[in-house]
Amino acid sequence: MTALRKILVEEEVVTAPVARAPKLYVVTAPVETAAPEASGSVFKNILLFFAAPFLGLAYIIALPFVGLAVVAVLLARLAAARFPVIRHAALVLRTVALTVAAPLVGLVYVVFFPFIGLAALVWLGTRAVAGNARAA
Repeated sequence: MTALRKILVEEEVVTAPVARAPKLYVVTAPVETAAPEASGSVFKNILLFFAAPFLGLAYIIALPFVGLAVVAVLLARLAAARFPVIRHAALVLRTVALTVAAPLVGLVYVVFFPFIGLAALVWLGTRAVAGNARAA
């Protein structure tokens, strides 16, 4: 018999009985909750109901193209990491594309910002009128 086993066998473990406290459960009356109000209009829900299959079809049609685009981007990054010539060519193409796109982006800003500004002005005006109507 090993010394450790002798110690374990010869020792008497004395434990005091532990009295466990009774469990207390708090019971409350169920709280009455109001039914949630439907958000949006019925017309909007009907429109979404009929548009849902077409949105799903658009996702199904777009999925292969999105997958191919992801694979193309991953392959281009891999090629750019391995071959410095491809990376340099990509940087040159990016610079040329941004140079060509800059006037077009400026034209879009010039054409659409007056309408966006008017819409923001109308929105702020309606909020101010609605706020004054609530306060009165």
